Amino acid sequence: LGSDTAKAVEAMVGETLDSDKNTLSTIIGVFSIIFGATGVFYQLQISLNKIWKVEVEVKNYFWVILKKRAKSLVFILVIGFLLLISFVVTAALSALSDYLNTVLPDVVLYLANVLDFLISIAVVSTLFALIFKYMPDIEIRWKTVWIGAILTALLFTLGEYLLGIYFGKANPGSTYGAAGSVVLILLWVSYSCLIFFFGAEFTRVYALRYGMLGKEEFNGD
Repeated sequence: LGSDTAKAVEAMVGETLDSDKNTLSTIIGVFSIIFGATGVFYQLQISLNKIWKVEVEVKNYFWVILKKRAKSLVFILVIGFLLLISFVVTAALSALSDYLNTVLPDVVLYLANVLDFLISIAVVSTLFALIFKYMPDIEIRWKTVWIGAILTALLFTLGEYLLGIYFGKANPGSTYGAAGSVVLILLWVSYSCLIFFFGAEFTRVYALRYGMLGKEEFNGD
């Protein structure tokens, strides 16, 4: 998203760590974050059910919503853990690359970059696979899930690289002044959603085309 947007996000995170805030505001802030984050995954589940044309009968509405919110929270924790691992590995490879660059030829540096790319693809693919597998209310085979997840991860990573170039060269947020960072974040979220739902649609079409869902697993067209 660029250095300016990164600084803006860092400033927002820093504000949440302000020790002068009272306990009540902290509790409200944490609750709001959890409610909003779980709500995102809940809406993703609804969208994935529509993609797979799954109709869920809701009897005890309150408990169903509570259960889905709890499931979303688990997803958030798992995804955060996997992303943390990815960041640690990337930082370690970056430090190792800087060291190797001083003692070994440039080819080693290129290999380290390739390894970093492959690890990023593996982590992102795992994230998408978990969402495609467990979020919709339908049983989907892992083979189908992995194919769709890997394609989605490749498009996601490619888009991340191209958007980085676009944001760096064109700086579309400059038109909006102080709100430019927010605009860039919204553009990134919009692109991410497009790629995510494209991957979900591809997974469904691939499963139907190559017969990777049994009759007991799929009741759609």
